[in-house]
Amino acid sequence: MKTQDILKCLKANKNLSAYQLIENEKDSRELFYVLDHLEINRAVKTTTTIIVVYVNHQDYTGSSTITVTSGDDEKSLNKKIKDAIVKAKAVKNAYYPALPEIKENIVDKNQDKYDLNSIANNVAKAVFKANKYDSGWLNSTEIFVSTIRTKFFDSNNVKHDVRKFNISVEVIPTWANSKEEIELYKWYETSDINYSEITKEIDELLLNAKDRSEAKKLKDVKLPKDLKVLVKNDMLDLILDTFAEDINLRSVFYKQNHYNKNDLVSDNKLSLTLKPVVKGCSASSKIDNNGMVLKNTKIISDGKVKKLWGDNRFAYYLKQDPTGNIPVKELDGERFDYSKDKHLIIENFSSPQLDEASGYWGGEVRLAKYFDGKKYIPLTSFSISGNIYEDFKNVKLSKEEVKHPSYKGPKYLIFEGVKIH
Repeated sequence: MKTQDILKCLKANKNLSAYQLIENEKDSRELFYVLDHLEINRAVKTTTTIIVVYVNHQDYTGSSTITVTSGDDEKSLNKKIKDAIVKAKAVKNAYYPALPEIKENIVDKNQDKYDLNSIANNVAKAVFKANKYDSGWLNSTEIFVSTIRTKFFDSNNVKHDVRKFNISVEVIPTWANSKEEIELYKWYETSDINYSEITKEIDELLLNAKDRSEAKKLKDVKLPKDLKVLVKNDMLDLILDTFAEDINLRSVFYKQNHYNKNDLVSDNKLSLTLKPVVKGCSASSKIDNNGMVLKNTKIISDGKVKKLWGDNRFAYYLKQDPTGNIPVKELDGERFDYSKDKHLIIENFSSPQLDEASGYWGGEVRLAKYFDGKKYIPLTSFSISGNIYEDFKNVKLSKEEVKHPSYKGPKYLIFEGVKIH
């Protein structure tokens, strides 16, 4: 169905209190390699259409989601809307204004033109430029280069039209020694066209596979007490996601939070700012899923909670101004040079863990590198653990910078007093 026909059906239904219509048009080029041989090269264009309907009933607000398919016509869509209204009436959330107040429309008129075929091929060249070792190789590689156009409409006549660009690379490197072959895995994602950075990422991953194949067990290396422990990648994201969600209005409303406004999070006078768009961070978005136009929002300043943040519903309940769901976290603060001290870098966890209620964090380490003052020694098959709410009070930030899909800031979080066992 055409957009105007869908909107016509929604406007004609008098049983709806409000609605949102979100259309995502995705154009992608996908390359699939086995070793360095291209097996599949395909172009994919898809459109997904989602409707969220809201119904106010008694003192409640209920919502339900509809997926519109290519086979839908006016009759089938009207039936889906009718069924969704029944489901929404079964939802008994305390009343809130279904739609946030939106005072501006975002329309990306001037867009960069991307040659997706050329970019995908250049990404492949950058990936395999790192594939230069005799004992290590890329076993499997998948490359996705895409543009996404999101069109948003709601019953308050809000209309957004925003576009995004994304590069994703999935690789499985293998390293062989005299006893076995070691495999690792990585999903790399960026919105920045930087081929040298892609080569650097893949090269680092291959060398990690080498280190993993040569890694010693903890019992074979004597570690000093009070060793600085550096975490990165998935664990870093998990920690910062936890702190950001802890001071989200939803967590506060349900009394699941550890922190309130003005509470001390860290003795290090660090800051955590939520940003809608950061160059290179693929989660960037000018609007959230409710169509709210997003702004930079500092939620931690000088180590203390500065502002609670969240969507329209929970802001209404707590009598706060909504910020919307802001996708990217930027961490900043005093930087620390750990390079001359003995330290332990955790490269990969088998599965990073963090329990929000107790504060337990850690997990089994698949690969780490211990710097003994002169050289790095790869280690494997041990665990670390601690209490994140206590350990974060003394956290330090590394000088190196990095960008993840939803994070920009120091490459490492540096902890002291973490248990290694």
